[in-house]
Amino acid sequence: MWRSCAAVVLFLALGACSGPTPTADGGRRDGGGGTGGTGVGEAFNVFTLDPDGGEATYLAVAVDPTRERVGVAYYAPLGTSSMMGHQDYALRYVEWKQGVVSPIETIRGVPDGGLNGPVQRLVGLSVAFHPMTGEPSVGFLGGGSGFRPGDTIFWFQSDAVVANRNAGTWTQVVAALNGGDTTCGNPVSDTGFLVGVWPALGFNSMGTLFFAWRDGHNGQFEMQDWAGSDVEMAMGPPAGPFTRTCVKQGGNDKFAWGARLQMVMVQDQPAIIYDRAFSGADTIGQDVTFQKRLPSGMWTAPNVVFGFTNTQTGGTLAYDPMEGFGIAAVDRAQNQLFYKKSTDGSSWSAADPVFGVGTGGWYPALAMEKEHHEPGIAFYVCSERNAVNEGSCPEAEDELRVTQRIEGTWRETLVDKSGGIHNRLAYFDSNKRVVAYRDPRSGALKLAVEK
Repeated sequence: MWRSCAAVVLFLALGACSGPTPTADGGRRDGGGGTGGTGVGEAFNVFTLDPDGGEATYLAVAVDPTRERVGVAYYAPLGTSSMMGHQDYALRYVEWKQGVVSPIETIRGVPDGGLNGPVQRLVGLSVAFHPMTGEPSVGFLGGGSGFRPGDTIFWFQSDAVVANRNAGTWTQVVAALNGGDTTCGNPVSDTGFLVGVWPALGFNSMGTLFFAWRDGHNGQFEMQDWAGSDVEMAMGPPAGPFTRTCVKQGGNDKFAWGARLQMVMVQDQPAIIYDRAFSGADTIGQDVTFQKRLPSGMWTAPNVVFGFTNTQTGGTLAYDPMEGFGIAAVDRAQNQLFYKKSTDGSSWSAADPVFGVGTGGWYPALAMEKEHHEPGIAFYVCSERNAVNEGSCPEAEDELRVTQRIEGTWRETLVDKSGGIHNRLAYFDSNKRVVAYRDPRSGALKLAVEK
C-alpha cells in the first residue's frame, strides 16, 4: 500500500544516539548528469534503519545539519487487528548520527488499548527537534484507541496530538480535541470531532512550538466536511498550554483547504504549503498553495503556486536566505516535475521544468544546498515508459535520484537503483546530501548519506 507523504521540517538541534552500525549497501553516483548502473555504492552509503518497516506508510524527518544527526518518525504495521477488519500500526522513532543507528523507539503501539495503543488511521506525520534541548517532537493524528460515542466508526483516532521525548520517555499532549477548540467564525468550521489530519510541526529559536493541521469536521461528507475543511494552528511550549488560531477557514468558501501540509520556519515565523482534497482526507489533491505568518501574527492570503489537477503527494517547501522560498511539485497528470521560487512568498518565478521523461518525478523532496544556495530535489523514477500507474512500476526500471541545480542546469545523480518513495532530502553543514525513504516494495526504512 502506498500512501502520501507527511510533512518534513529541518531544524538545528542537539543530542546524540547510539547503537549498532549497519552495513552500507546500494547507491551509486554517476558523474553529473548520468543515471543507470549496478546500484553498487559510489556516491551514497545506504543504511537500513528498520528492515521490518513492512509497508510504505508515512515518514517524517528532522535533521541537525551541524552534528549530522537525523531523526525519523514513521509508521510500521504490527500484524494485528485490535479493531476488527483494520490493520494495527505502531508509531516509531529512530535516529542516525554519523554512521550509527540508535535503537528503535515506540511512541505508540503497545497493545494496552489506551493512548499508547496501536493506531489505525494514518493521515500525515511530522517531526522537529527542539532548538535548545535537541529532543524530538512528533505530530500525528492521535487520541484514544477505538470507537468513541458521537464519532463515526471509521475514525478510531481523531485528535491533534504532539508526542515529546524527554530523557528517553515519550509523553503525548493533545493540542486540540475537536473543531470547536479553534474558532474560525462559522458554524461548519467550529463543529466536529476530527482534527489533527496532515500535521506539520516547527519550532522558533526560543522553543515555541507551531503545530498546524487540517480540520476535517466530522470526516464523512464531501461538502460540509472535506470541502469545508479548515487549516488551524496551535502555538506554545511543546507540553502546552497552547494558543489556537484559524489560519484559513473553509466552512464558508468550500475550497477543501489543508491537505498534505508542510512547514518551514523563516525568521522565527512559520510558512506552510498544502493542497486541496475535496472528497476525503487522503484523496487526489490539486493546487499547491502557500501561506506565511507575519510578525504581527496575521497570515497572508492563500496563494496558489501550482494549479495542478493532481499533485500526487503534494508540494515540497524549503527556504534559503539567498534563494528565498522554493516549492517543487509534480504534475501527476503529465508526469512532469517543476520548481518555483519567491523572495517574499507573494510573487513567484515561472515554473522551471526539472524532470519530464518517462514516468517519474514522484514523491519530490526539496532542500537547499548550503554553500552555493542552490536547490536540490530527490525524486522517484517509476519507468522509462510514459503513463505507468502507481503499483505497476517495473522493478528493473526503479530509481531514486537527486537532481541539483548548478548555474541554472539541473544535474541528476543516482541514489539507489532499487528506487525510493516518500523521500525526504536534507543537507548537512558539510554539504553532504542525505535522503530518507522507503523501499518501494518491501517498505523497509532507509537512509542514503552522501560519501
